[in-house]
Amino acid sequence: MKPVVIIGAGPSGLAAAYELTKNNIPVVVIEQLSQVGGLSRTLVRGEARYDIGPHRFFTKNDEVFGLWKDLLKEDLLSVPRLTRIFYNNKFFYYPLAPMNALFGVGPLAAIGIFFSYFTTRIKERITPVDPVSFEDWVVSQFGRRLFEIFFKTYTEKVWGIPCTKIGAEWAGQRIKGLSLMSAAVNAVFKPQGKKIKTLVDEFVFPRLGAGMFYERMADYALANGGQILLNQHVTGFRHEGNKLIAAVVRHADGSSTDIEGSAFLTSAPLSDGILGLNPLPPAEVLEAARGLRYRSHLGVDLLVEGNPFPDNWIYVHAREVNLARVANYRNFSSAMAPPGGLTPLTVEYFCFKDDGIWSRDDEDLMKLAKSELQRMKILQPEQVRDGFIMCNEKAYPVLEIGYESRMETLKQYIARFDNFQPIGRSGMFKYNNMDHAIVTGLLAARNLLGSKYDVWSVNIDAEYHESGQALPVEKSH
Repeated sequence: MKPVVIIGAGPSGLAAAYELTKNNIPVVVIEQLSQVGGLSRTLVRGEARYDIGPHRFFTKNDEVFGLWKDLLKEDLLSVPRLTRIFYNNKFFYYPLAPMNALFGVGPLAAIGIFFSYFTTRIKERITPVDPVSFEDWVVSQFGRRLFEIFFKTYTEKVWGIPCTKIGAEWAGQRIKGLSLMSAAVNAVFKPQGKKIKTLVDEFVFPRLGAGMFYERMADYALANGGQILLNQHVTGFRHEGNKLIAAVVRHADGSSTDIEGSAFLTSAPLSDGILGLNPLPPAEVLEAARGLRYRSHLGVDLLVEGNPFPDNWIYVHAREVNLARVANYRNFSSAMAPPGGLTPLTVEYFCFKDDGIWSRDDEDLMKLAKSELQRMKILQPEQVRDGFIMCNEKAYPVLEIGYESRMETLKQYIARFDNFQPIGRSGMFKYNNMDHAIVTGLLAARNLLGSKYDVWSVNIDAEYHESGQALPVEKSH
């Protein structure tokens, strides 16, 4: 019996491997990196552990939560959430705290924020307009002044395009149900009912980093007969009629091997999979694939003296620095930090491959990160004891206006294959969270077992993405 071939050992690929091996289906997982976990892997350097930026384990899906508990057991911690926004040389609590925001921006600016909000609401009542862009959506919910202070700069750092070119769908997924008034009500009255996910103040987390969960999942698949091939890069697929026949795998020495399979699940970037098909698809399909863009991620990982800030992570909205976010892993789990009062941090930059920052050498990136943290008054350069750079190409799909028509073209073409399913964030070109990626892997695997799930519908309801209450777990930190 030919195995199911899974491309990528990230959250969705390993979830699929877990589900299939649990049902005695042979599986081969092909991963181009040297370890499992994808963007949720944990890097170990000495006694310090670094994730690829902050990962909050939060879900309203009981099955996903059950997986976390079953595989991690006592290693699943409950972590208090503290996140702040750095803007105008000040720190603002996120979610918004009225007095903190008032004294931070000043009373005149605060009046301007509420005036902008109420004038926007009045205009929309008189002439309602459906939002097209991210900017339209946020301005309608918060007013233009708050959009410019707390949304515009950070969003454009992450995505590298103006907010007017980002689809409103993304805003609806990430911050659905949250507005200026709901944030103020939450901060003042602390409602105990249904919470907006953006405002959740606690999450669960693996004791040794996000990658610990995916290592456990990989161990399960291996123990149940699955194979995981590391340091192997899939360059394309051979197909005949309505079936994929084999994945073409390039090895480190430049040679290639075909790995045949009964079915293929891919969490690798969708555009790469389409462009790597042999025979090639029609011209309009190739054009649609080439039109999809991904944003790359640069992590400057630092080991520093002391614990420089109390947050799990900080959003950096200041225009004066290039970094977008900084994560502190000691504040996720003390077990990620080495002894001796040292703290592992990741300073995050987002870019396209043709941006100048991508081509900077490691020494320059280290200098940049240290100087920007110093400018933010988070730490002094001499506190840094160690550091290294981690580059992640094509990390996030760019949901710019117009991508939907390209995706529709690709989905219609993909539908002709009865043994091929894209899964996960990159494979489906959907900006989802870990729990959604896991669900796509589980459902795609169940389709191979005889079910008929529409994997594309996972996360189609934005309320699922940004709502729900944290599920209980024993507190430990």
